[in-house]
Amino acid sequence: MPKLKHIMFSRLYIDRLLKGEKSLTIRAKRPNLKPGDLALVHSLGMIVGKVRVLSVQAKGLKDISEEEAVQDGFESVDQLKAALKKHYPHLREDSYVYVIRFEWVERYDPPLAEEHFWLYAFTPAEVAQLALSSGIELSEGDRKILGLLAKEKSIRRAAVKLGGLSLRPLVREVVRRVALELERRGLLKRVSPS
Repeated sequence: MPKLKHIMFSRLYIDRLLKGEKSLTIRAKRPNLKPGDLALVHSLGMIVGKVRVLSVQAKGLKDISEEEAVQDGFESVDQLKAALKKHYPHLREDSYVYVIRFEWVERYDPPLAEEHFWLYAFTPAEVAQLALSSGIELSEGDRKILGLLAKEKSIRRAAVKLGGLSLRPLVREVVRRVALELERRGLLKRVSPS
């Protein structure tokens, strides 16, 4: 089974996501996505559903169409560009962006807590503590992130201490990576499916 990817959305788009009105998103940075990938859709600390990536295309901001703006849940290209410039203040008309088209595979009603997809009996904070005390090799950055997670007991609070909520994906990535290493070494086991 292919590994699930993740797409994060601002709280501003939660209503459009819940209604399935978004079938496209535009990002300023090259995404770690390719056609055919399955991705969980995150917003407000919840998993809203699962999508299949149809395409990822680099194009100029000035070349975004009205149709793409509507697929992204906006009324016009101008409204979309204004929202993009709030998220990415450095964007200019000649900047390149990445247009990610997707189709909904499943929408969760109600949305699921992100913890629903955590595979281990230990919480992320407990995994962080175990990683720190287990002797596995960790970079200084990973050690800092795991230390904050162990202390704060929350991915959200650890991200805020690191510099902001936008760092939640980084905290999640580090704790997932060390969980896999701890599992590989036999120090952590997955919860049996019920």
